[in-house]
Amino acid sequence: MIVAFDPTARSVRIPVVVVGPRKRHDFVFILDLGATLTCIRPDLLRLLGYDLNRPIGRKRIRSATGSVVAPIYRATSLASLGQVQANFSVAGQDLPLTVEADGLLGLDFFRGLVLHLDFARGQIALRPPHPRWQFWR
Repeated sequence: MIVAFDPTARSVRIPVVVVGPRKRHDFVFILDLGATLTCIRPDLLRLLGYDLNRPIGRKRIRSATGSVVAPIYRATSLASLGQVQANFSVAGQDLPLTVEADGLLGLDFFRGLVLHLDFARGQIALRPPHPRWQFWR
């Protein structure tokens, strides 16, 4: 699946669907390959049905703006760019006021997949590796 983005924008904005304990919702996240974990704003986690007082744990997350220990919640699924991750951990973290998005799609979502960013065409694609590439491991 190929998704278009504005290559002249300050960030790459990507549609993301998150399924929580009580609800599913469509969001817009920013691609953040400097973030170790995928983050979503706590008010949106509440919207999905999470009890913010009951995280499954806490982890240190790193991004371009620094690092912080954040509560972790388990999403039933998180889908973006044609890929679905089930039982996916997300950090409940407020984003800086300058970030106009619902969350950050971090490195953890992309691991084991092939990411193509084409800034000339304004296209992004994500897919599993080709089976013949396995001999490189």
